[in-house]
Amino acid sequence: MVCTSQISLAQKEKKNKAKIEKVQKVQKDSILKKGKAKKDKLKVKEHKQKDKIKTEKKELETDIEKKGHAYGKDKTIKGKEFGQERARQSKLFKDQKAEELDKAVKEKDDKIKTAKEKIKKSKEKLERNKKEKSISDKEYIEKKAKIDRAEKSVKDLENKVNKAKELKSK
Repeated sequence: MVCTSQISLAQKEKKNKAKIEKVQKVQKDSILKKGKAKKDKLKVKEHKQKDKIKTEKKELETDIEKKGHAYGKDKTIKGKEFGQERARQSKLFKDQKAEELDKAVKEKDDKIKTAKEKIKKSKEKLERNKKEKSISDKEYIEKKAKIDRAEKSVKDLENKVNKAKELKSK
């Protein structure tokens, strides 16, 4: 009897094990199917986005072809008048840019003057504080480095302004 009961227990365990494996296999298959479906949906979505990008790109290319300088296209005036009009437009454009440059140079000159004054005041204050020993050496060094950086940036700006003045004079 012992033998038959052990055999029947072993058979039940095998059956239970087989059922569990079957259930696990079914679950695994369903998960794989869901994953495959999601993957397919993503591929379709990606393909749609690529198509949309291609159409937008084509539209932009046609817009670019339509626009541009195209000084000679669809002109209402011809020949000599057209050339004179183009020359007038380019002179106006040049004058406008020159005025903008003048304005920018004046603004930057003012900015340089105020920055130099601030730097001078801060240097004097820093030296005064050092003599009075109201700040530590570490603070003095840090503030001195900050002032030096500010001076460097002012010099760079001054060089740019000088180059712009040279361009303006030409």
